[in-house]
Amino acid sequence: MNAKKGIYNIVFGILGQALTVVFAIIVPKVIIEYYGSEVNGLLSSISQILVYLGLFEAGVGTASLQALYQPIAEGGKKDINSILSATNKYYKRTSKLYFAALVVFSVIYPFVVKNSLNTFLVMALIFFGGLGNVVNFMYQGKYKILLQAEGKSYIVTNITTIVNVLINVGKIILIIAGFQVLAVQVVFFAFNVLQMALFEIYIHKNYGWIDLSVEPNEAAISQKNSVLIHQISTLVFSNTDVLVLSVFSGLKVVSVYTVYNYIYSTVLNLFNTVNNGLVFYLGQNYHKGKEHFIHIYRVFELDITVFGYYVFTVIGVLTLPFMNLYTKNMTDYNYIDKLLPVLFLTIQLLSIARFASNNLINIAGHFKKTQSRSIAESAINLIVSFFAVYKFGIYGVLIGTIVAMVYRTNDMIIYANHRILQTSVISSYRIMIVNILTAVLCMILFYDKIHWAGSYMLLIGAGIVYGIIILGIFLAVNLICNWNLMKTNFSMVKQLIKRKIAC
Repeated sequence: MNAKKGIYNIVFGILGQALTVVFAIIVPKVIIEYYGSEVNGLLSSISQILVYLGLFEAGVGTASLQALYQPIAEGGKKDINSILSATNKYYKRTSKLYFAALVVFSVIYPFVVKNSLNTFLVMALIFFGGLGNVVNFMYQGKYKILLQAEGKSYIVTNITTIVNVLINVGKIILIIAGFQVLAVQVVFFAFNVLQMALFEIYIHKNYGWIDLSVEPNEAAISQKNSVLIHQISTLVFSNTDVLVLSVFSGLKVVSVYTVYNYIYSTVLNLFNTVNNGLVFYLGQNYHKGKEHFIHIYRVFELDITVFGYYVFTVIGVLTLPFMNLYTKNMTDYNYIDKLLPVLFLTIQLLSIARFASNNLINIAGHFKKTQSRSIAESAINLIVSFFAVYKFGIYGVLIGTIVAMVYRTNDMIIYANHRILQTSVISSYRIMIVNILTAVLCMILFYDKIHWAGSYMLLIGAGIVYGIIILGIFLAVNLICNWNLMKTNFSMVKQLIKRKIAC
């Protein structure tokens, strides 16, 4: 059953992210061509800063997810209800605080960031852009957490995908039809209300036993404050680049950053979806014996690293020819830069390298024990970016991110192996180093070599050819260097196929 859930989570997650990638490519291009780079930069900046307001969630979601794994594995509905009751209580409080902060932010932001747009328009864009999160916290947040803990992330993904398709199609139609950008933002909010209704219908039909009126078990989510510190650090880390560029380099540079970042962050979201689709299995097995768990963990660590490095290496090779096609009609600023894909790729490789260890830290509930390390990462990023942006511009903020990630990725790997698994770190480093060197080799061989792809069809063809070649290189290297874990993978696939045939 868990394997079936995992497959559903991955398949529907990939489908959802594939659609997200398509719209992440189309929508910014349409916005830039119809509204200009300044509006695109403004919307990107607003989106990034609205994420900060999500801090009012105060770590409840992650703490609740970690608390739900054990009662779900044991089938304890009473304990599940008490945890959900506590989660619901905090989320309702969050929605009120978020709404108040949204109003304040809407008023202040237009006077902080320089732009040539109407002040009241900017206020309205911010307000309607963030109003959907008020609905999310008030009504559907707790249900998303339950579904994720049960291994049903595919339900969350499917509902979200349907709504995102409607939102993006609506945006494109309104923009091309000549509507003002405010109408686009209002459509975004309207479909968020639809998403709430879909979650309510599903939960009412399949989880009639849920009772949010029971005594809330607030002790079960007592680590929410430590989770909050991690979330603050993560948000500062994730959004430092856009904030620093918004203040020191201008919205057009922000637009360049976000166009490149769309490519890599959207693909990273694919891995977050795959990760979220499988992490429930790690969480529910964490309490079933150390040796058993370590074996599962090592296989997961290899799979997510090899798959992630392979896909991002292909993306790195294809970025420049894609940008030449994508920005062909964008004449108000130069979007072509040979160094940016290399820097963005480096960031994503470091991010993938710590997926497994980050999962383990969360599953084990080591939020408080690692919060100072998370703060250090954000501080390094902020300080280096602040000073480097003056000399290196957009490169400076990316260098700041890389320096911080080198520190924290190594720290996570060492902590997960030594403090939680109480085992050697050699296996984790072998997986990471082998695949980093493979990615570097592929970039040396294939980067900036596709000068003949003058259309999207030719680029897709190039992607298929280079994708097959690079896949062969990654598989060959890992079969040689990580044979035992690769052999385990083959055995697991054979067992899964046999079960399907038997059914």
